[in-house]
Amino acid sequence: MEKNFSLPQMLTAGDIQHFLKISKGKAYELFKEEGFPTIVIGKNKRVLKDDFLKWIESQKITSQQEG
Repeated sequence: MEKNFSLPQMLTAGDIQHFLKISKGKAYELFKEEGFPTIVIGKNKRVLKDDFLKWIESQKITSQQEG
């Protein structure tokens, strides 16, 4: 993940949308997903960059997990 340097410390749905190349709606769905490291500030949802990158790493599927 060499592109980490371009991510802000606190990510919004828009940041996640661009990073993962998904729709903004799908990015908002991630914030509701169990295990996603969401921070709620009033009505706003954010995720810390380091927590997001750890979450991304935890989503990897190895060949042993597939079968």
